Amino acid sequence: MLVATDIVADAAVVKGILSEEFDHVSASTDPDSAAADFLSQRPDVLVLAFNRLEKSERYYLGLYRLCPEINQHPHRTIILCDQSEVNRAAELCMKDIFDDYILFWPMTYDAPRLNMSVHNALRELSTSRTAGLQAGEASAQRQLMAELERMMAQQKARQEEHSEMASRAAKQSEPLRKTLMVVDDDEFQHKLVGKILESKDFHLVYAASGIDALSMMPGMLPDIILMDVVMPEMDGIETMRNLKAVPQLAGIPVIMITGKSEGKVVSECLKAGAVDFVVKPFDQAVLIAKIERALGTG
Repeated sequence: MLVATDIVADAAVVKGILSEEFDHVSASTDPDSAAADFLSQRPDVLVLAFNRLEKSERYYLGLYRLCPEINQHPHRTIILCDQSEVNRAAELCMKDIFDDYILFWPMTYDAPRLNMSVHNALRELSTSRTAGLQAGEASAQRQLMAELERMMAQQKARQEEHSEMASRAAKQSEPLRKTLMVVDDDEFQHKLVGKILESKDFHLVYAASGIDALSMMPGMLPDIILMDVVMPEMDGIETMRNLKAVPQLAGIPVIMITGKSEGKVVSECLKAGAVDFVVKPFDQAVLIAKIERALGTG
């Protein structure tokens, strides 16, 4: 098994999961060594653990360009993706460019399926080897890489078009409302925050737990988050650590909500990445002032 990514911490997470069931798991985290790592390990299964699908596509295409020997080494490729990229991941697998995909980010969402997918890949590979390498397999793979390159070019063109349209729309429209996410398992607190902020033009979004909040992103990126410290399953501090570990989410300011003003609690919140904290019961003026300061509008 070879785990490829450009983030060392992600490689350690994925490698740790695989090592629980498989003996020979290596990682490749240096883009300049991609071809050398593949040739030295000659993996049966290549796991592309990049945090964006485009990186996985570019890595695999680059691997075929730099390492022609890859055509002579049968292997299976599994890509990890987040919720916003599931449809494209499925399209790539349906076209046989990759063999399987797993909804994994931002918090190892479906980790058990990773080992199952590897087992399936090894079984398929064993069957393929028993049948023997097909004469046209290398040529077919080259055609698939050409198709991948074409799809990537189309994807880039669509993104540029959408970006241009969004830019034009932004210039023509009034400023958009700021999105504020409230993460709290107490529905009463949702209503209370909504009441306090009803005079402000916020788009309010609610999450009942840390896990719910993380699963809603990055498809929906709030401008600021109010996060309760004490929640079941995953508390606010651990939720924030997961949030800060994802590059596209790390810049979202988080204000922690706590029932205590103890120095230890406040210190842990700030160390985890919070920009501020508020103590329940809320003081309306204080809460609004801290939100505006965190957004740079106060």
